[in-house]
Amino acid sequence: MLTITSRQFWEIFFTKLSFNLKSEGAKTYLGYLWWVLEPALFVATMYVVFGIFLALRSDDFLAFLICGQVAFSWFSRSISHAGGALLAGRGIINQVAIPKPFFPLLTIGQDLVKQSLVFLMAFLFMLFLGREVTWAWLGVFPVIATQLLLIIAGGLFAAAIVPPVPDFKFLIGTGLMVTMWGSGIFYSYEQVLLPQHREIFLMNPMANLIKNYRQVILDNQWPDWTALAVISGCSVVFSIVMIAVYRRFDTAYARLVVQ
Repeated sequence: MLTITSRQFWEIFFTKLSFNLKSEGAKTYLGYLWWVLEPALFVATMYVVFGIFLALRSDDFLAFLICGQVAFSWFSRSISHAGGALLAGRGIINQVAIPKPFFPLLTIGQDLVKQSLVFLMAFLFMLFLGREVTWAWLGVFPVIATQLLLIIAGGLFAAAIVPPVPDFKFLIGTGLMVTMWGSGIFYSYEQVLLPQHREIFLMNPMANLIKNYRQVILDNQWPDWTALAVISGCSVVFSIVMIAVYRRFDTAYARLVVQ
């Protein structure tokens, strides 16, 4: 079996990333437009259900909903894709001795590229809605970086668990659904929760990040730096632990995915 150097690792990574994105865009008639249309359809559905049918909307409900749904759809999609990354990469694993984090990181990279376009369109739509642009909007970049670190940590974990415990892939979907309802995508936790429960609610990192997105975009305030530092730090530490797990069980993963 072939082995690769660190330089070859990244060369293969970016080559495969580019190939996968082009291949994905060529599979449908609308191609790359689906990268934007999919989250837009989710936002539209939630707006109709919660904003119109349940009459939960306020003056800025659409902007409020976009901040939550765009952020959460990135998280949900990336974790879900990363969960099956090792099994999807069995062909390469059977031929090349490549570090196993390559595969979840590759799917996360693909979703990051697609999400970049989604964020761009979301920001343009915010301008269309008449949102005021201030220097505080620069704070969205640290929030995005923090969410990326969280996604990497969660993606590495999901990819590591599914091969030895295949049933876990079903729990990923359930867990993401529970997280969605507990992240305040379509409701304001400050209006719904009792004061003594709000701190517990914000222990959910996605709920905290969505709060920070809204704080920057809707309230024109800088994000909560302490919260971002805690989420980033925990994500980095957890990712390091997961990489150590991958190294420890590298040969075991190779056997599991090619069976």
